[in-house]
Amino acid sequence: MTKSIKKDHPIIFSLLLGILLTFLVSAASAVASIMELSDNGMIIAQGTGFAVMAVIVAVYMTRGGRTWARYGFKPITAVESKDALYYIPLLIIALVQPLIGGFNVQLTAAEVILFVVFTLFVGFSEETVFRGIIRDKLKVKGPVFYIVFSSIFFGILHMVNALNGKDTLSVVLQVVNAFLIGLILALLIETTRNIIPLILFHFVYDALAFMTAQNPDKELIAIVIMNVLYLLYGIYLINNLRRRKKPVTAPENRLSA
Repeated sequence: MTKSIKKDHPIIFSLLLGILLTFLVSAASAVASIMELSDNGMIIAQGTGFAVMAVIVAVYMTRGGRTWARYGFKPITAVESKDALYYIPLLIIALVQPLIGGFNVQLTAAEVILFVVFTLFVGFSEETVFRGIIRDKLKVKGPVFYIVFSSIFFGILHMVNALNGKDTLSVVLQVVNAFLIGLILALLIETTRNIIPLILFHFVYDALAFMTAQNPDKELIAIVIMNVLYLLYGIYLINNLRRRKKPVTAPENRLSA
C-alpha cells in the first residue's frame, strides 16, 4: 500500500508528508502546553518534532539507492556565479525584520543558541520536505503544477502560526507572507536546482526573526515590506523561468522563413 501511494499517487504522498510534519510539531506543542512549559520549553518541544522529521526525511533520502543530490543537495561550490546573484534578494529579505524592529538585546547566550539550533532543524526539515522530496515526487506533474501546489500547501500549513495574530489584518498578511515565501523558494529551486542555499536562507530568516525585538506595529510594517519584496521578486523569477523555457529558433529556420 505504501509503495502504491508513493509510486502512483504523488499528490497524496506529498500531502501526507506535509501533514506528518505538521502533526509532529503540533503534537509536540500540545505536550508542551499540557506540561505548562515556558516559551523556551515550547520551542524545545517543537524543535524535537522538527528533529524527528529531519531524521525521517534523511533516512528516506538514503533508502533504495537514492542520493541526496536527487533532492537538490549539491555542494555550494557547484553554484554557478550567475545563480549566486539570485540569493542576494533573499539576504535583503532576511534582514528586513531585524533592521526595522531591532535586535532583542535582552536575549541570553543560551537563548541565542536555542534559537539557532531550533531554526536549523526547521530550515532543514521544511526545505527538504517542500523543496526537495515533494518537488521530486511531483516531477511527473511538471514544474508549474509543483510551484503552485507547494506554494499553496506551504501557506496552508503555516496558517496555524498566522492565526496567533491579534487582528484580521495581521492574520491575512502572515498567511500571504507564508504563501509568497513558499512561491519564491519553489521558483528558486526550479531556477537553480540547489536546495542548500534555500535551507541556509530559511535558517537565517527564522533565526533573525527570533532575535528581533517584539513590537507588533513594527512587525506589521516588516511583513508588509517583505510581502512587497516577495511579490516583486516572484514576478521577476516567473518571467525569468518563462524566458528559459522558450525554444530557441535555429538560424536556418529564421533564414528560410
